[in-house]
Amino acid sequence: MLPIFPVVILPRMVKIRQCAFIFALCALVSMVGCGESGAETAVTDSPPTAAIETDTSAATAEETAVMVESTRDPNYIIIATDAPTPPFADFDEFGNVIGFNDSIMSNLAAESGFAYEFVVTPYEGVLTSLAHGSREFDAVMPPIPVPDEQTEGIVYTTPYLEVGQVLLVLADQEEITSHLSLSPDTTVGVVGNSSGEVTARTDLNIPDSSLFSYDNATEAVQALVNGEVTAVILDNYTGSYFADTYPEQLKLASGADRTSWISQKAYAIAVAADNTDLLNRLNQAIAAMQTNNGVERTAALLIDDESERPLDPGEPRTGTSAEELVIGMVGQLTNLDPAMPPDLINWELKMNTMSGLYMVDSDNHLVPLLAADMPQVSADGLEYTIPLRANLKFPDGTDFTADDVVWSINRAKFGQGGYLVNRFLKDADEDGYGDADAVQAISDSTVIIRLQEPTAYFPQVLATPPFFAISSDCFANTEDLTSTCGGIGPYTIITWEPDAIRLQANPDWPGSTPPAFENIKVRFYSSVADLRTSLEEFGAVDVAWTGLPYADFVALQNSGDLYQSWSGPAAFKSYVIFEQSQPPWDKRSLREAAALSLNREALAEIVFEGERLPLYSPVPDEVPGHIPALPQRDLSRAQFLLQSEGYTAQQPLEITLWYLNDGRYSLKEEAYATAIKEQLEETGAIKVTLEGAPWDIYRGQISECNYPAYLLGWPSVGQPVNYLDMTAWTDFFLENSDDVFCSNYESTRMDQLVAQARAEQDPVKRQALNAQIQELWATDLPTLDITQAPRFAISTASVDNVKIDALGMLHYETLTKTKE
Repeated sequence: MLPIFPVVILPRMVKIRQCAFIFALCALVSMVGCGESGAETAVTDSPPTAAIETDTSAATAEETAVMVESTRDPNYIIIATDAPTPPFADFDEFGNVIGFNDSIMSNLAAESGFAYEFVVTPYEGVLTSLAHGSREFDAVMPPIPVPDEQTEGIVYTTPYLEVGQVLLVLADQEEITSHLSLSPDTTVGVVGNSSGEVTARTDLNIPDSSLFSYDNATEAVQALVNGEVTAVILDNYTGSYFADTYPEQLKLASGADRTSWISQKAYAIAVAADNTDLLNRLNQAIAAMQTNNGVERTAALLIDDESERPLDPGEPRTGTSAEELVIGMVGQLTNLDPAMPPDLINWELKMNTMSGLYMVDSDNHLVPLLAADMPQVSADGLEYTIPLRANLKFPDGTDFTADDVVWSINRAKFGQGGYLVNRFLKDADEDGYGDADAVQAISDSTVIIRLQEPTAYFPQVLATPPFFAISSDCFANTEDLTSTCGGIGPYTIITWEPDAIRLQANPDWPGSTPPAFENIKVRFYSSVADLRTSLEEFGAVDVAWTGLPYADFVALQNSGDLYQSWSGPAAFKSYVIFEQSQPPWDKRSLREAAALSLNREALAEIVFEGERLPLYSPVPDEVPGHIPALPQRDLSRAQFLLQSEGYTAQQPLEITLWYLNDGRYSLKEEAYATAIKEQLEETGAIKVTLEGAPWDIYRGQISECNYPAYLLGWPSVGQPVNYLDMTAWTDFFLENSDDVFCSNYESTRMDQLVAQARAEQDPVKRQALNAQIQELWATDLPTLDITQAPRFAISTASVDNVKIDALGMLHYETLTKTKE
């Protein structure tokens, strides 16, 4: 009697549909009905079968097997496989066999026109059973390669899969060009109990001291990235997956073709040696599948587990592509919703991927963008009628119309950044939100915006993200932080991942000149050290930008011809606020004496060493409308004013000056405050006590008027000013003098000038009014402005046209890069 191989049925499998095909033993056990046996396996559709008329109750198992075999449809093949043996065979939630083997059989069945089912059974002994004539199954798909010594009575098909072992290294590795470059001291990672480990030990003779085993390929590759090993041996499909997915970090030492394989194994289907018809049929199907690239399509299953495991690939190691310009920032892009509050990184990305009706160009000029022209303003200065450009489309393909402007601004009113919108719009019911008729479309190409009070600089406000037009078909009606819809900007958003965003030039952008470089990538770093490593060691950044401290800027600037330095207009100012409702700062003469005591050039050069510049106005130098209204240092005049108020060396003016000691603005704030103290004391009639506090304490104390004189900066850390106009640097201090800042500054004349300048539409007249505001500021000193800080960037020598506007924003559309 030929041995009957026992089929082990795993409990998760579904019941077989034609129990006559399970095994002959089922027919012999009369006490257990076949249909109720509980035997389960994964199947494809069952074939038609003929009824068995012969009485088999007294037949032997072998005879029954032969009878069953004689009734089997030749177009229905039963394959034995072992499971679970991922990625070759596993089970889905219903117990069906899934995985690489099933995908291969599905391809072969399609090529040859047969149906099939799997019988799950342990691999041990199954080939012997098949060789001895068992017809419980027709073929076996082993979970291991074709052995060198084959079982007698068994033949294998042409290999349906050949797998080689390859060497994966870091992308900038130049010493290891193949496995022949490995030395006994080279540390190598492998997956435990894999063909890679066998290859490392037997073919390459890597000693135990240099061989490191990991649970899976992703862990081994992570060790490579982390520098724990120098190379990793993987099968060619997995190695190619990592090299192709992370080409900036990883590569195959000698490529992916067969000649680079260190060793190789073949996978094939085993059939009985006497079953030549099935062997030929399977070989023909395998040949057809390979011709149609069926194996390559199926090979993705071999790396499914690895693709689902997280890997931190680290820094790009190949430099930047000639086709892509990479900007590096320290910080994170947290949203691309224009209705959110201002932030340097977020606003910059929005300004480069969306647009407003107007735009501040790289030369700080206000120009129409989505608007066809500058607005027509009503006689009372409250209505702005704006014509729109025709034939514009959003990135989602929808047309840009006046309705989009209305929808976008109305949406922004209720966003977290809505205060930047509602403070300007008509609000007749004074509920804090712009009225329903504040923004209206009077045609597809014209909008009217109504204001609460005349605001001559309103077009500058329209150039900021809260007023950007976006597509209602793409953005959500409410907060949409992770949207990648963008708007009609110089660039469209291709992908946004946590550590990078990729942009592509928008050929339909209506700017005066098209973007100069096609592909921009912005990478976000968690530390300055990581940014510098990426720039200096790997050449993976073209422009080091936001978050690069000035000391690092200077170090890179002085490192030779490798880098170029760039700077823009000042986007930050430092000032002192005096509490003017109480002595001594209620006296204008004493505030003036303090102002005249300061040597701004010395503070900027000696303390900040070029990081800051002297400031002689409440408005930075390159903001339109700036005049240098504050006086230069005049120690004699300061001493005269102090003496006139009765202060002398014997009876000095004793004051306390507070400063932030937590590094909020810079690590030099204490030295800055000390230098100011020394300059004030040079009068011989002022004695200064310095006090420091962190921001969490500081902000509460200044709002309660507990600091009579203190240093502060504007705008808040990490934020831009809200729009490009002088008022963005002055109004907030005048409107919040009694609570936020506690300067308690009051001036009827200042209020009149501010109201007149806000309403004045004539640019010449408005400039004259703004000059008067700055001159009055210099005498009343709502703030004593001292220094201003430009923004700085470093680029590689191949980059040019780095332009930073007066809002502190980098204009991507002007960037160029020499392609080497």
